[in-house]
Amino acid sequence: MLIYHYTTVDTFLKILDSKAIWASDLSKMNDPQEFTIGIELIKKFYQKKFPDLLHWFENDRFVGLDNEQLLLGCSFSENPDDLSQWRAYGDDGKGVVIGINRRILSASNTLTIPAFYKKDERTASFVHFHKVIYDKQEFENSVKELLDNIGDFINDTVESFKLSIGLSRLACSFKSDFYKTEQEIRAILEHSKRSDIYLDESLKKHKLFDVKFRLSQFGLVPYCKVNLSNADASSIQTVKLGPKCNISKKDLEFMLLATGNKDILVSTSAGQYR
Repeated sequence: MLIYHYTTVDTFLKILDSKAIWASDLSKMNDPQEFTIGIELIKKFYQKKFPDLLHWFENDRFVGLDNEQLLLGCSFSENPDDLSQWRAYGDDGKGVVIGINRRILSASNTLTIPAFYKKDERTASFVHFHKVIYDKQEFENSVKELLDNIGDFINDTVESFKLSIGLSRLACSFKSDFYKTEQEIRAILEHSKRSDIYLDESLKKHKLFDVKFRLSQFGLVPYCKVNLSNADASSIQTVKLGPKCNISKKDLEFMLLATGNKDILVSTSAGQYR
C-alpha cells in the first residue's frame, strides 16, 4: 500500500539525498490541539468508566499530567492528488507528492527484541502507523473498546502498560474534523523524556534513534530521522509533480536516473490552477 507525502521540490531533493524523512514533535504541528484534544476526550470516557481510579490516569507516564513520553510524527495521506494539500503542504502546487511503500518504510526502521521465555529473538519496527480518526463517535467507540477489554491495570504491570500505550496511541490518532479532507495516515515514533535515558551511559546505547532539534514558528522542535530505505529496497515508489510545478516530467526522470533512483515512477497532477 502506498501513502503520500506532500512537500516542496527542495525538500524532496534533500529526502532523496539523505534517504530519510523527518518525524517531529506532535505538539509542534499545525494543529494546536494535537494529542491534547484526544487526551481530554479519553479522560472523560475513562473517568466515567473508572470514577474511583482517576489517580492512575493523572499519574500515568504516558497520558498523565506530567507524561514522560515524546511523540514524534510524520504525516502522510491516502489521497495522491488533493488540491487542499497541494496548497497547504506542496508549495502551493509548485511542489511534489511522494508515494511511499509503508511496508518497506517499516522494515527500514527496526529493533531487535531479545529471546524471552519460549519466544525466539525477533525484529520489530519502531514506526507505528495510525489512520487518523476525525469522527468523534468512532473515536469514542475505539476508546470504549479498549477500556472494556483491559485487565487488572491497577495491579498488573503488563495490563497497565497495555492501557497506557493504547490510550496514548489512540490520542495520537484523533484530529478535529476540520482536517478530514486530508485523509491522514501518520507514522508515530515513541521516545522517553526521562532524564536517565540521556545521562546514564549504559542506557544511551539502547536508544532507538537520536533526537535532534530545530527552530520553527512553533518554537524549539524535537525531531528524528526516519529511514526510507534499507539494503534491499527503497520505500519511495512514485513522485507526482504538482499542478503549478515548473519542472518537466522528462527533467525529473533524468535526474532520478542520474542519481540512481531509476525505479521511481514519475507522473503529473491531474489538476491545474493559477
